[in-house]
Order: sequence, then C-alpha cells, then structure tokens
Amino acid sequence: MYSTDHLTAVPPGLPPGLAHAFAADPPGEARPPGPRVNPWGAAGAVPVAVPGRLGDLLGGLWSGEGFHRLEDGTPTNVRRRPVPSAGGAYPVQTHVVVGASGARGDGGGSLEPGRYVYDHDRDTLLRRADVDSYTDTDTDTGAGADGAVGPGAGTHVVLTVQPGRSYGRYRHRAWPLWIADTAYALAAVEFLTRASSVRLGPGAPLRGLLGVPRAAEHEWWTRRGLAPEIPLASIELPDTWSVDAGRREALAARRSPAIGEFAAAARARLCVVGSAARVPETRGAVEACEQAWVLGAHRLETWSVPVDASTAAVAEVLWRAHREAAHLCYSSALTGEWRCRPVSGFRAVQGRWTVHAVAMLPGSAECGVTGPGTRSAEEVA
Repeated sequence: MYSTDHLTAVPPGLPPGLAHAFAADPPGEARPPGPRVNPWGAAGAVPVAVPGRLGDLLGGLWSGEGFHRLEDGTPTNVRRRPVPSAGGAYPVQTHVVVGASGARGDGGGSLEPGRYVYDHDRDTLLRRADVDSYTDTDTDTGAGADGAVGPGAGTHVVLTVQPGRSYGRYRHRAWPLWIADTAYALAAVEFLTRASSVRLGPGAPLRGLLGVPRAAEHEWWTRRGLAPEIPLASIELPDTWSVDAGRREALAARRSPAIGEFAAAARARLCVVGSAARVPETRGAVEACEQAWVLGAHRLETWSVPVDASTAAVAEVLWRAHREAAHLCYSSALTGEWRCRPVSGFRAVQGRWTVHAVAMLPGSAECGVTGPGTRSAEEVA
C-alpha cells in the first residue's frame, strides 16, 4: 500500500472535473468498490491452460503471500501482492491479447489468437468469447499490428482499471490513482521482461485492442454482469521475451517499510552524522505532504510539475513520475540498497505541485542520509 490520505492543492490548468481530485474536500465515507476481479467467467469466458512463461509473468505480478496489516499489526483481508496499490485498492485488471502469430510458451504450449483475461484471485487465465467483442464505430478500423483496433499480429499485455476499486475509497481523488496503479503495474512488466513497446491511454486504440467500449457505456458492461473497465496501458511482448527469475524473486520479496519504521528513523535522525544539515530540505517536503513520518526518510525522491501546467503536462508527469518511481522501487528491491515506500498527497509549494515521491530507508548496505531529489516535468525521462 502507499499513502494518499492528505490534502493537495488544485493545479489551475486542469478542467474543473479533473482539478477536483486535488481539492481540499475530504473523500467522505467509503462506498462499495465493486469486485476485486471482474467476473468474466460469468460473461462467457472459459479457463485455459497458461503457457509457462506467461504464467511466470502473471504470477510474478500478482501472486503474493500473506495479507496487508494495519499500523497496529491487525491483518486485513487485502492480500499482499508484488505490485503495490494506493490504499490496497488494486483496481488494475490484466488482459492478454494474442495476435495472429500466437503466444509461444516454454513447456506450456501456446495460446490461440484471441483475447484473454487473468483472474488475479484464482490465478486463472480465461479466454473471452469472440462474440463478446465490441466495435467502436468512431475508430479507424484499418489497424493491425500496432494494436489500434483488434489483436493485430503480436502479443500484448493490456492493463485496465476497474474504477470503482479506487473510487470507493478516494471518490473525487481517484483518477490520478488509476494512472498511478497502472504505471506501477506497467513498470513491473517492463522490469520482469525488459519489454519496451508501450502504448498509454485512455483512448480508442486500447479499447479497440480489447474490443470493449468506453467505461461510460454502462449498459454494455452491466448486461454481461461486469463492472466497467478503462484500458490505460498496453505493452507488446517480443517473440523472445522471458521472465527474469532473479527479478521475479526480488519483486515477490519487495515490501514497503511500515510508517512506524520511518517514524522511528525520524526520532533517531539527529544522531546520524551529517543529517542535521539535510533536515530542512526534507522538512519542506514533509510540510508539502503533511505526513510527518516522511521526515524519517534517509533518501527522498520527488517528481513535480508547475501548478499552472496544462492538462497534457500534468498527465505526462503523472505517468512518468509513477513509472520512474516504480522502477526505483523494483531496482532497489533487486539490489537491496534501499527499501522504498511510495508517497502521494502533496500540496503545491512555491509554484510547483509534487505529484509523487518515494521515501527510502537503508537496505543491507546503505546507512547514510540523503536529502530529497526533485525531478521536474521539464526533464527528459
């Protein structure tokens, strides 16, 4: 899980409907979030055998052991998974679209061309019925291998969000978290497979790839007993892809340090040689997010955007910040140098809005204290 429970300022460049996500209004009481996994089986999808390397990938993303705990140690009913999620909402759903060339697995056969969806809870891959697909008449239908419409020739992992999962807890603050959670999942696919051909949404190309309408077309979804989904990203898997076993093990073992660990580090901070000079810098970030535990971070990386940035600039930095932050978390889990906890919920300070941060405590080797590093929206990813 990562923290999102504090207020942010409103970037004035955003339309009111989007800007409300950063208003001071509290989310209010939680609402029913909808199913953890969309019941595609009830909509006619049937279980299929999973090729070996695809099973390694899907399990590497979502198969975890144990359950999240509250700060007092009380276990919740939210299963721990390798990929983190804001508040443990886990809105991300995973689809696999196989084109004409098929998906060749190692030791597990191959998949026929078609559209598949992964059940995270049951660790089951289901093939959707061909009659289930939707044709968007507003889209250019001459698409193909680039995935604009239909499966094309390659194999794509498509990440969607079931928006109610985040909305149920965060209400008007939910939409940036849809991007955040998708970005962390997308970065995990890149981390495990080293695939790099990415398409970001939302938009008609991704809907066409999955053969689904807009989430706003509720009747199409509810008639099939499904909650609406929003396709937000896809990544094409090359013919020779594989899951790196060492990276999968590191991702499975990754855990965000508890807030209590940061609080203890904050109390001990003045005893660390050289930390006093860096406390004011870290304190500025703490004041922006109003989460005192961040003061205990031995290293803090932040990503920001001017408060008057355009909608396109805000969207770009949201994607880039969370993808870079995720890669930092995953690579740190691999090296053991840092233990990372993602942070959201910043207000604007001195004309900039921090969209995301990663607070870090030392791993097995690192013991120093490093002030916050800031990445602006103008930097090249």
